[in-house]
Amino acid sequence: MDAAYLAGSTTGRKIAGTYNDLDIALLLLQRVKANEFFGYQVYFLSELSKALDTSALDVVILNQASLLQRWQVIRTWGLLYQRDQKRRVEYEARAAMEYLEFKKYDEVQSKALAERTRGDRFAIDAAYVRARLGRLREYTTLLKDLQPIEHAKFKADPKLYGLAQWYLQQAVELLFGTAAYLVMALALPKPEAYHDILDALAGHEVIERELAYRLEHLANLRNLLAYDREQTDIDDVYGQIQTRVADLAAFAEQVERFIGTGDLS
Repeated sequence: MDAAYLAGSTTGRKIAGTYNDLDIALLLLQRVKANEFFGYQVYFLSELSKALDTSALDVVILNQASLLQRWQVIRTWGLLYQRDQKRRVEYEARAAMEYLEFKKYDEVQSKALAERTRGDRFAIDAAYVRARLGRLREYTTLLKDLQPIEHAKFKADPKLYGLAQWYLQQAVELLFGTAAYLVMALALPKPEAYHDILDALAGHEVIERELAYRLEHLANLRNLLAYDREQTDIDDVYGQIQTRVADLAAFAEQVERFIGTGDLS
């Protein structure tokens, strides 16, 4: 466990008090694997319930929590434990920035909602979507021009690397922004994280499920490019340019094919 947060109340029926509606959020160490989260959750829930003598207890694993849930915990819950203050502060800063960055998609979601309420239930501004796809294609072309550059030369030229970061960030922003607009325009379940946006489109057959899985790799990289660019790995950026440009182009093609069918139900 790397950090723990607490929310809840106590009653004064005992000198030590009894706990009522107690919630504990745990941040596990990075070395803990995703398939182990549930086991840790069950273990801590069992041990804490016995130690605190209460069944009114809930344990949240922050490593798999939504952006909103993480934001609420670090903003309003009390810090119960931290293994390393610097690492805990870095996590909170990153979680806050991820949430605030994600909130900006409310603008495109509000646009889609307004179009639905004005007319048909499923109203997509095709011209708006095609304009975004056109810009996405422009950046994929620019990224494609960088693919033939040798890896060693790419790493040795900060200007070249910085340009690649910028192109990639803009392409990824257009990808997720367009996808978020479509999610709301089609009245799909509102996403809580970037990964959910692509899953929702795949579930509605706007894009292929396999493509959504491949593009999800860009969600984590997108956060670094947006607000912590100096922490991005040069090799990772180079690898994404070599492997994901075709997927970005495929996203544009599949979305345009979807809105061109006229079957938006």
